[in-house]
Amino acid sequence: MPATLKVGLQNVIAPFVMPGQQTGLLVDVLRAAFATQHIAADFSYLPNVRFEQQLREGKVDVSTLAKPEYKHKGFLSHWPVTHFHNMAITVRSRIPALHHLDDLKAYRVTAFGNARKVLGREYDAAMAKNPEYREPATMPSASLILNRTDVIISQRDIFLYYLSQQMPEARSREGELAFHDIIGPGNLYWLSFRSEQQRDAFERGIAELYASGEIDQIIARYQKEFGTTRDFFLPLDCQFRPAQAPKACKDIARRQ
Repeated sequence: MPATLKVGLQNVIAPFVMPGQQTGLLVDVLRAAFATQHIAADFSYLPNVRFEQQLREGKVDVSTLAKPEYKHKGFLSHWPVTHFHNMAITVRSRIPALHHLDDLKAYRVTAFGNARKVLGREYDAAMAKNPEYREPATMPSASLILNRTDVIISQRDIFLYYLSQQMPEARSREGELAFHDIIGPGNLYWLSFRSEQQRDAFERGIAELYASGEIDQIIARYQKEFGTTRDFFLPLDCQFRPAQAPKACKDIARRQ
C-alpha cells in the first residue's frame, strides 16, 4: 500500500470540506484516521460527476461519495461514513410552516447543485413544476435573508456556514430561521477504496479516533468556530456509540 493515499472530496460542502484552506471537518477526520496507520492523505476536490471516473482511472484511491447501489469498481467501507440530512429552510416570519414537498411549488426555491438527482423522484417531480426553482453552483445562503428566494434546500450546517461567510452579521439571526424536515431521510454515503488493505486501514484508523477521543476534539473545534453539529458523522457515531442516539441509529441500520 502506498505511503500516501489520494482522496477524492466534494468541493462545495464547507465546513466539511474547505478546499482553499486544505481543511474541513471531513478532511481533518480522514487525515487523522489515516495518520494513526502511518498513512498520509493527499486530497483532490472534485465535482460530483467526476468521482466514479477518477476512481476507475486510478487518479484517486478513495472516493468519499459512494453507495452500495453505485457501480463503483472498488471496496466499500463496511458501514456508511457521512450523512447529509437536507431540509427546507425559510425565514420564519415569512414562511412559518411547510408540511409537504408539494408546498414548495408556490415559492421561489434555491437548492444545492444536483439536488433533483440526489433527493429522489418525489422531490424531482415536485420541483419540475416550479418555474422559480434553481440550483446555483455555490450555496447562496444570504439570498434567503435578503428575500431573493423564499426557501433554501440544504444541509443545516452547510447553509449556516455559507451564511456566516456571506453575511457575518447574520449569524446572530439564526433564531429567525425555520428548518422544515420535509425532504425525507438523509442521504448516507460510504467510502470506496481501490483495495481492501486501504479500506481496512481506514476503518482501523476511525476506530482508534473514537477510542482515543480524538474525533470528539476535532468535532468540538468545528462546533466552537462554526456551530457545526455531529449530524454529518451520525453513521460513525452509530457504528461506535449507538447508545447515544438509539432511535436515529435504528433508522440508519434499516437503511444500510
